[in-house]
Amino acid sequence: MKKFLIGKRIYLSGLEPKHLLVTEPYYSWLDDLSLDHFTERSYFPNNPSRMQKYYDASCANSNLILLGIFDNQTDKHIGNITFQDINWINRRAFIAYLLGDKSFAGKGIITEAVIMMMYYGFNKLNFERIYGGVSDLHMASKKICKKTGLKIEGRMRNHLYRNGQFSDALVVGALRDEWMKEYETIALEYFEVKPTY
Repeated sequence: MKKFLIGKRIYLSGLEPKHLLVTEPYYSWLDDLSLDHFTERSYFPNNPSRMQKYYDASCANSNLILLGIFDNQTDKHIGNITFQDINWINRRAFIAYLLGDKSFAGKGIITEAVIMMMYYGFNKLNFERIYGGVSDLHMASKKICKKTGLKIEGRMRNHLYRNGQFSDALVVGALRDEWMKEYETIALEYFEVKPTY
């Protein structure tokens, strides 16, 4: 498999049809409701047709970049990260991520993936703004936002309904010049192969 963004512990790479198979980890993540306490992802049971349609739509969508997160030592697919709703004219994108393999939780893997992805977005894709959303109840994701320079910019009240209760959604974001000033050196330390753009 071709490695796209190569870090010291992980690499990010485009997904291939083999990753959609029912025997692969990705398939089971979408039916694991324990991974979905605070998102709007798994409303319905997964099936091969649904996965294939999402994959095909992602590949055809020039306003979406879907990358898998892989462990360097084992090449194991452990999560995904995306730029969604890319607006090329206004130079912005929504960032989202999923850590599917629970054995990698609490190890800073998503923090690394987000910082690598943001460096790529700001420097290769020329984004001015990268933003996201997180439930105010999702403590782990709020910590990731803080560690990766995604600052709280706003609050959408009672925006999410999960597990019998509403929660606010926090709007988080980063601007290129501010982020690069604070995080460029940090980001480059995460890369095994330093980007040349």
